[in-house]
Amino acid sequence: MTKPIRILIVDDEKVIREGCARSLSDRDYEIHKEENGEKGISRLQEQRFDIVLLDLLMPGMDGFSVLKWIVAHQPEVLVIVITGFATVVKAVEAMKLGAFDFVGKPFTPDYIRLVVERAVEKRTLMNEASRLREEKNLDLETIVEEQSRLQTVFSCMEGAILVTNREGVVVLHNPAAIKLLEIQTDPVIGKPLADSIRDQNAIAMVKDVVGIGSAITKEFPPGSISRLYLRAHCAPVRTSTGKTLGSVTVFEDITTHKRIDEQKSEFVAMVAHELRAPLASIEQMFYAIALCDENDGDRRQHLQNRISVRIKDQLQLIENLLSLSRLESGAVVLTLETENGNTILADVIEAVRPRTENKDLKLQYQPAPQDWWAQVDHDQIRVVFTNIVDNAIKYSPAGGTVTVSVSVGSSLAKVAIADTGIGIEAENLPNIFEKFFRVKGKATRGITGSGLGLSLVKKILEAHKGYIDVSSQPNQGTTFTISLPLIPSGVA
Repeated sequence: MTKPIRILIVDDEKVIREGCARSLSDRDYEIHKEENGEKGISRLQEQRFDIVLLDLLMPGMDGFSVLKWIVAHQPEVLVIVITGFATVVKAVEAMKLGAFDFVGKPFTPDYIRLVVERAVEKRTLMNEASRLREEKNLDLETIVEEQSRLQTVFSCMEGAILVTNREGVVVLHNPAAIKLLEIQTDPVIGKPLADSIRDQNAIAMVKDVVGIGSAITKEFPPGSISRLYLRAHCAPVRTSTGKTLGSVTVFEDITTHKRIDEQKSEFVAMVAHELRAPLASIEQMFYAIALCDENDGDRRQHLQNRISVRIKDQLQLIENLLSLSRLESGAVVLTLETENGNTILADVIEAVRPRTENKDLKLQYQPAPQDWWAQVDHDQIRVVFTNIVDNAIKYSPAGGTVTVSVSVGSSLAKVAIADTGIGIEAENLPNIFEKFFRVKGKATRGITGSGLGLSLVKKILEAHKGYIDVSSQPNQGTTFTISLPLIPSGVA
């Protein structure tokens, strides 16, 4: 009878331990929980586990210390680290130390089940490989004979697997190897590995593993073996007496992980820039206030008003960052209700009208002649309408016009927000929904913003199964058109 997968959850937060356990309770897993790193290691020393769900940031012995202990003493255990949004960089560091994968807080039950299932699949394959190595009198010819029996397992594996004998001749491979390694030779089996893989470092790695009898892990950048970024783990295949028969090499596509690392670095740099510049400006204004004399009250008030605006911008930036993070991670649960679109828009128009009056702008609202209804999260959809109308006001000069009009079709309601502002150059239009992108130029120099508003709008609309389009002419104006699915009016 197959032993159940044993999972240990190590986290100092009880709600996380219980949440993980509940998420996995419908699977045939044996689950244990510990509240700190010391107890986690003690349990690992006492009992056998296949997978560990490990919090990185714990008081006392942190997750990194536990991970290093596992890698050193029980390397066969697969570690899935648990981390918050603000510590994703630490999760990447943990994976470089040997963690299998990571789960970000907050997480959904479906997502943690998916990550654990991937670990279970890998653990099952590791157990199968270990069994093969331990069988008496196993040689690589036996592996060839058993190819049909293992074909199902091999075919389901995403990684590329190459089995070679002591002389470096390929005796077995899975279908993924041809595609992942971009092998052009046919057939591959029965030929030296050097005929299929041209990279001399990879050939030397396989040769060294057979020679020294211990495993080697290396990374191969694009252009070496294939156009992908690959991580290779090469291990010797031995008989029960310790004789080395050859090697097994597993190539894993880590291109996505590398891109995520690069994106995270770029993201951190962008956030640092967006936070540093306004904070430096606030610091300078505080210094200027300190230099004002007692009779310079007007200048003090002016500087205090500017500081207040800057602080509000920073708070909005942080709120937008958190909202985007929650939306992208799937942590936001929309509270969908049947709402009258005309009513929501009328409320938004009244809320922003004082801003247009202060700027001497004309605000026109042309509602649909009939009521229209949509399944929306009231607060989130207000964010969408408010952000777009605010942008129209922000980028329109005094004396201009902002027009909000609604047209209703058979399945969609289209809300168009048009302004007579500075417009957007054609080459910038494809980029305006990217995070932190802002059109730079003389006309926008004095307009504050984080470059996150349109990204947030797009994400919210996608969550509502809607979308947004934009058209613009420089110096003439811009029109954003929001499309939302309708529901039959009788449902309301």
